[in-house]
Amino acid sequence: MSRKGRRIVLVCQCLVNPYCRVHLLGQNFPLSLELMDYLLRKNIGVIQYPCPETTAMGLMRNPQGRQQYDNIFFRSHCKELLKTPMLMVREFIHNRYRLCCFIGLENSPTCGIHWGAHKVNRYGTESPNPEDTPEKEGPVLMGIMAEIVAEELENEGMRVPFLEFPAQSQPGSEKRKRFWEDLEAAVAPIPREG
Repeated sequence: MSRKGRRIVLVCQCLVNPYCRVHLLGQNFPLSLELMDYLLRKNIGVIQYPCPETTAMGLMRNPQGRQQYDNIFFRSHCKELLKTPMLMVREFIHNRYRLCCFIGLENSPTCGIHWGAHKVNRYGTESPNPEDTPEKEGPVLMGIMAEIVAEELENEGMRVPFLEFPAQSQPGSEKRKRFWEDLEAAVAPIPREG
């Protein structure tokens, strides 16, 4: 394989290990298998970072919204967890691999790419449940870790697509089809010039 064909992606840990997801929301091994099978069949390397929710709060944590994670302590924790994976990204880039994209998780307060309006619980804080009605949509933000990944890549002068793995979407849905099309475009070999 030529050096131009060497590709890597950066992914959140629950896409490789679904047990890291909040226990109440369940795990989706078939979707993780589909994603990893796709990447590995195309000879694309996978760099994952440790799950910031699991490493901060353990496996038996309660589901929370982005609001609860948006604090200086959790952000500092995320930055610390990202140090080694970012060193790996730099090392691969230095050795002429191409970082194709970052893949986050749909509706994750830490690793999601499109965190919109969410319901408020009885305590007045954001819940992990999205609003049912589209007219209540607020600003679309990234999850906390996804924001930090974007900052780190920007600091390195790297611009890559940020894709959101549609784990909550139905098979055959437009959202799923769009994800696979976007991923295919992101990992496609770059045509040789000349």
